[in-house]
Amino acid sequence: MANDRGEEEMGMNTAGGDRSFLSLFKWAVLTATLAAAAYLGGSALAQRWIEPPHVSPSATQVPQQEVDWLAFDEPVDGTLDADTEDVWQFRGREGQSAVIEMWLHPGSGSDVEAELVVRLLAPDGTVLVQETGSVFLPPYVVQPHLPTNGLYSVQVSPASGVPGRYSLALTLSDALAPVPSGGTPPPGLTATALSGPIAAVADKFQWPSTRREISGWTFHDPRNPGHIGLDIAAAMWDPIVAVADGVVVFAEWGGGYGNLVILEHDDGWRSYYAHLTEIVAEAGQEVRQGELLGGAGTTGYSTGPHLHFELRYQGRPVDPHVYLP
Repeated sequence: MANDRGEEEMGMNTAGGDRSFLSLFKWAVLTATLAAAAYLGGSALAQRWIEPPHVSPSATQVPQQEVDWLAFDEPVDGTLDADTEDVWQFRGREGQSAVIEMWLHPGSGSDVEAELVVRLLAPDGTVLVQETGSVFLPPYVVQPHLPTNGLYSVQVSPASGVPGRYSLALTLSDALAPVPSGGTPPPGLTATALSGPIAAVADKFQWPSTRREISGWTFHDPRNPGHIGLDIAAAMWDPIVAVADGVVVFAEWGGGYGNLVILEHDDGWRSYYAHLTEIVAEAGQEVRQGELLGGAGTTGYSTGPHLHFELRYQGRPVDPHVYLP
């Protein structure tokens, strides 16, 4: 009996040990499961509440604007659509004066009513000068003193319409030297004619009308620096004639120019005759010096009867006074 009781007690102890082991194993599994769930849940919560690190966009994500270089006193050409912007750059020195001259090309696809904006930006992006203009009165940007050494930008953008093909020229002075005590300041900039064409055009041109008085603005008039021609006095219907032999390349409405005739001459010259009351020449027509082109008037941006006359050499406006007899 004693042996039977001992064996029974031993069996009970063994069964109890097995149950204890199973309980501990289940508890360990449950604890591990809860720990894993807490870790995963905490990680997900952290991802929701912790701001991810900032990653800079790559070059392919941000479109880069193409930049072109402006050379000193060498005209460059560009084309503006309705939603484009051109950027030109040049290196300037502190104290230099900068002049940015611009002109457009009626008859070359430009919208004759278009307007555009030119901005000169300092190396740090500050806008130094902003000028708005049109095909007839293009922007003319003057910055008397560049504030620092560095890379300057010229932004050209449409304000309305499609400006089309334009030309741009940069003129820089030498940096201003310090003036010694009791000394005199260095001389300022003086306007000079193009030395190349002047010798080749002696007696090439005649006046476009019998009158020679200037009734309004002159070339780059201080009152309106963007003016790129001469305003010659005229009465309504005064005959306007060709200043030299040439071919009519434009003879129609020219926006601010009003009724406009453009002649192409040899050696890279063109002449412009604006505000005409009537045009008698036709595009494609060959004309001789002194031949009638139309009658003076006051069409377009005009305050009274006169002839707006321009000369351009290799696309660039020049002072007609220098080349007329």
